[in-house]
Amino acid sequence: MATVSSTTNNSTDYSTYNVQTNTAQSAAQGIQDRFLKLLTTQLKTQDPSNPMDNSQMTSQMAQISTVSGLETVNASIKALSDNQAASQSLLATMMIGRYALQQSDSINLQGGSAKAVVNFPQSATESVVTIKNSSGVIVNELKLGAQKSGQMTLSWDGKNAQGVVQPDDSYSISIKAVNGSSDVGASIMTPLKISSIVMDKGSASLVMEDGSRMSMSDVKQII
Repeated sequence: MATVSSTTNNSTDYSTYNVQTNTAQSAAQGIQDRFLKLLTTQLKTQDPSNPMDNSQMTSQMAQISTVSGLETVNASIKALSDNQAASQSLLATMMIGRYALQQSDSINLQGGSAKAVVNFPQSATESVVTIKNSSGVIVNELKLGAQKSGQMTLSWDGKNAQGVVQPDDSYSISIKAVNGSSDVGASIMTPLKISSIVMDKGSASLVMEDGSRMSMSDVKQII
């Protein structure tokens, strides 16, 4: 496992791919050479009165051609896979310092301010965001009213329903959005700053400022 915190190289190195492909071609060529030597020896030492069947020779040559071809294809696929992983790592390092949006049921209050993004798959006639503290007590309910489909930025000033500022902490957050009597499936995404990148078994994971990790597939949006 390796951790990457920054990069200045914006080009992709294909040398590994070339080396592995050339190695595969050399291995395949070696197989063919050994086969031809064995075939030549077999032809020299065969019984003239009982020569090798042409169909057998053709079958053997077809088999060795298939095997050597598969060797080259497999090595080429592996080289491409390794190169794709390197490209993914390069792309991931370009995200360091930016913010990733992930679907979440919590929001962090810092300095009397907290932000989130609410996603509405379809328009809603009524929507309410509920914020609870760590004890599960409702701190505030933010009535967003009717909303069109799309995304909106939600800002919370950290105050409860009585206008008292709450302490900095992580609060649970949920949304209820309906169109008439039908739930529209609204969701909340919260931003976390990307501090570094971790490569594990060829896959890149984002390390967030709070120490948590997020796979690239879990990222909904980069801002």
